[in-house]
Amino acid sequence: MKQWLYKHSIYCMLAMIFVPVAIAQSYPKISAYMPYYALYTESGQNKTTRYIIIRRLKYNSVQAYVYINPDTLHTGILKNPKGTLQQNSLQNIIQQCADTQYAKLYQNALQKSKRMFNAGITHVDTHGMILSFDLCPSKRSLDTDCMEQLIALNKIVPLPVTICISGKWMLTHPEDLQWLQSLASAHQLDITWVNHSFTHFYSRKLPVRKNFMLKEDTSVAREVFQNEICMLEHDIIPSIFFRFPGLISNQKIYEKVMGYGLIPLGADAWLAKGKKPVTGSIILVHPNGNEKKGTYILIQLARRGAINITNIVSLTAACTNSSQTASIHKKQVKL
Repeated sequence: MKQWLYKHSIYCMLAMIFVPVAIAQSYPKISAYMPYYALYTESGQNKTTRYIIIRRLKYNSVQAYVYINPDTLHTGILKNPKGTLQQNSLQNIIQQCADTQYAKLYQNALQKSKRMFNAGITHVDTHGMILSFDLCPSKRSLDTDCMEQLIALNKIVPLPVTICISGKWMLTHPEDLQWLQSLASAHQLDITWVNHSFTHFYSRKLPVRKNFMLKEDTSVAREVFQNEICMLEHDIIPSIFFRFPGLISNQKIYEKVMGYGLIPLGADAWLAKGKKPVTGSIILVHPNGNEKKGTYILIQLARRGAINITNIVSLTAACTNSSQTASIHKKQVKL
């Protein structure tokens, strides 16, 4: 893992040469990025803050950490910490925080499974639905019309959406990314950003068991951490979730991703594959231009009221509510 970390700066320079990247916006510089697990506590006036640290980095040359609030599931960047850092193994930290929503969700997702298709959290017991968009690598532009129609149908601002973003999409669609970020800044979208791997490899010539992140010689660490770096360098704070490309994984890489502190995210309503959303569904649509069928179905269902846009809920908020639980399909479901 150290080898690819050392190569990060060289890789980024090559990416800047061969991939058009918008430079008008000032983005942070991320370096010395690595997994690091610690329990952080800071005492203030009548309040004690507790975070789970999962990454250590230099943020514009300033020592910083990526943290998870184990009670709210929110993530953020902690710079120049004034509290106490107690480094430990991730498993020991989770045991120390066993009463928190993060620990409960983590243990739920840890249920052993050898499933190749759609492993992870696929359904949330909530009054609404979760709307997730996958931004896999694509030569086409973002389907902005779909987004604009959903915002117009929404009567409660902002509209909660989960965007699963790949590194290659970020590097090749700078204007589309900035457009999405502008909607968030304007409080039209409330975005939960999800790591969708850096390269998101796919080949039509390979069988599923050797495709996506199951491709031979795939570095799971690089796919996870390189994309986190790319997200942070585009002013995106990664959430606690990770979505496997194609929703394809196996037990080995599933547990490796969880070993980095992340919760695999599946879906039970991939619209383009004919799946019907119900209350609590995690809906999956690709607005990256590669799946017009899915975005069309989404808009039609929203217009007919089959999907009530005003009942779309935030993934993080739904998983945080103590009266709600995230579910994993007991049987393998091929979407």
